[in-house]
Amino acid sequence: MSGHCRLLPGLLLIATVPVWSPMRVAAMTPAFAAEHAGYQISNEFTLDPHRSSVISPPAGAGAGDLLWIRPLRLNADEYLVLQRCNSADCADAQVIRAWNAFGPMGPLPILSNKVPLEAGATYMIWMQSISVKGGDTFPQFQRDSPPLVFAPAGPAKIVAAADLKGALKHGPTQISRTSKENGAFIVTFEGGSVVRMELLKSASDTTAR
Repeated sequence: MSGHCRLLPGLLLIATVPVWSPMRVAAMTPAFAAEHAGYQISNEFTLDPHRSSVISPPAGAGAGDLLWIRPLRLNADEYLVLQRCNSADCADAQVIRAWNAFGPMGPLPILSNKVPLEAGATYMIWMQSISVKGGDTFPQFQRDSPPLVFAPAGPAKIVAAADLKGALKHGPTQISRTSKENGAFIVTFEGGSVVRMELLKSASDTTAR
C-alpha cells in the first residue's frame, strides 16, 4: 500500500476508556494434552467471566513458554490482538502481537507465530473490528495502549476512511463458540473468524515439576 504511515494516538483519546481489572487466577500447572517437537502442549485457555470477548492463556504459564497463535480465518476489517499488562492493575499495557487478514502486522518483521511469555505477566487475546470504507486493511499498529484498546497505523487514506470512533465504542468482538480439537483451543468469533491457539512448554520443564 502506498502513502505515508502515521500512528493514531488520537484513537486513545476519542472516548473514556472503561476501567479494567485483570482476572486473577490461582497459579497451577496446566494440563498438557500432547507432545510436539520437544514441547508439551496445553489447550486449557480460559474466557474472562466478565467479558465474553477476552481469552487468557492457561494458568501456570511461565517464562520461556511459547504461546502459539494461528488465525485460520480473519475478516478484512478484523484484527486479532495479543496484549500484555505491564502493571498489576493493567493501567499500563502493550500490544505484543497483532494479525490482520493477511497475517502478522508490522512494523517489525514477524518470522513465527510462537510468542515467548514472561513470568508473572497477564496476557489477553481478543479481536477488534474496524470498519474502513473501500475495504482497506491497516498494516501496522501502535504498541502502547490502554487495556482492550487497539490503535492501528497506516497510510493517511486508510486513517481517513476508518470508523475509529465506532470501533472504540463497540470494543472487542464477542466470542460465539470455543472448542478443543487435536490438542488446540479453537475460538470462533462473531462474524465467523476462527483462531487456533496452544501453549507450548518444554517437555523437560514439565518433567521437573
